[in-house]
Amino acid sequence: MTEANRQTLLASVPDSFDTGPDWLRTLRTRAAETLRQQGLPSKRTEAWRFTPVRSLVDSEFARNDEEGPSLVSAVPAGVTVRGLTEVLQSQPELLQGRLDFGGAPTHFAALNTAMFRDGLWIDVPAGTIVEAPIEISHVGPSSSEPGVAYPRVLVTAGEGAELTLIETYAGGRAGQLSNSVVEAELGRNAKMSHVRVHESAGLQIGRVDVRQDADSVYRSTVVTLGGALLRFDVRCLLQGKGAECQLDGAYLTDGDDHVDHHTLVEHEAPECRSAQTYRGIVSGKSTAVFDGIVVVHRDAQKTEAHQENRNLLLSDTATIHTKPHLEIDADDVVCSHGATVGALDQDQLFYLRARGVPEDFALAMLTYAFIESIVDRVSHEPTRARMREALLSRIPHGDEIREVT
Repeated sequence: MTEANRQTLLASVPDSFDTGPDWLRTLRTRAAETLRQQGLPSKRTEAWRFTPVRSLVDSEFARNDEEGPSLVSAVPAGVTVRGLTEVLQSQPELLQGRLDFGGAPTHFAALNTAMFRDGLWIDVPAGTIVEAPIEISHVGPSSSEPGVAYPRVLVTAGEGAELTLIETYAGGRAGQLSNSVVEAELGRNAKMSHVRVHESAGLQIGRVDVRQDADSVYRSTVVTLGGALLRFDVRCLLQGKGAECQLDGAYLTDGDDHVDHHTLVEHEAPECRSAQTYRGIVSGKSTAVFDGIVVVHRDAQKTEAHQENRNLLLSDTATIHTKPHLEIDADDVVCSHGATVGALDQDQLFYLRARGVPEDFALAMLTYAFIESIVDRVSHEPTRARMREALLSRIPHGDEIREVT
């Protein structure tokens, strides 16, 4: 890559789009116009006020088109996995209305819509129950030059379908940016378990949009193992009666890491349930942000929604911003939210010390147990074991803890 190949993110957006079906060109044009009118986030953008990205917006990047999502597992029977480019060329009508179905994109999601060139479409037909997980790897470019990639994944699950999707965002170097979008459409009674692991040294901006029909279930587990700058948004639209979503997250930061998790769950139909449980361990000079929103619309009676964000602050120089909140426009609901920021439980520490456990080892054990409870919710055992190993490698006395657990 050369200096001449680099542009700022906004400057890289073309003025017009002349390839693809009419509806896609319209979609890209609308996203580009939004970017030109609104720009990318600044300090005045409320949802981004704790994660300043001005230096990122002003930086120049070269395009890394070769760095797209890669399927690393065999395609299970009954499942179709196709490249978005191939479908857009041969059967574009299959994707119409299935890109940006979460609404008009803004900021980095709009940038992805305007700029993505390929991606994966995972289609699970009605009634198909997929036993083996589908695994996708997003590996950052090996070049040391500042570069940007736009991974895109679409998942469609028909009525009664079930699947597990595991995504890993790894590799990457300082100055490399991944701006990803994942969309999932769940039909009636469909179930999706979605595991997402962030362990990249690069810059990561990610968004997941989920649209759920009646009685569908979406379960998300996000594990973030640090990052120079990470911003991850997940939005669930509970549009059918009895739909359910469970959003779990664990983050571990140190040094100068900055991680920011935003969630938005919209209850649009009655008798839906949602729960959010995020836990973080923050040390060094790092910063962690959690902003969770539950919106209960007027017609969403008999809603049940809960939020919880708990944090361990292990350093006087680390910073945590946490804001779970509710917006309720219905009267027959059961909703709760809460957040804590503090040190380890002194009663638990005393219990271990009284039984002869050295203080530093006791602190490490309690730290690991605090965040492992989220990892334990991952149903796929090999992934769960890999995530435990990643946590142990980042926690003091990890080798000793491994021997006793």
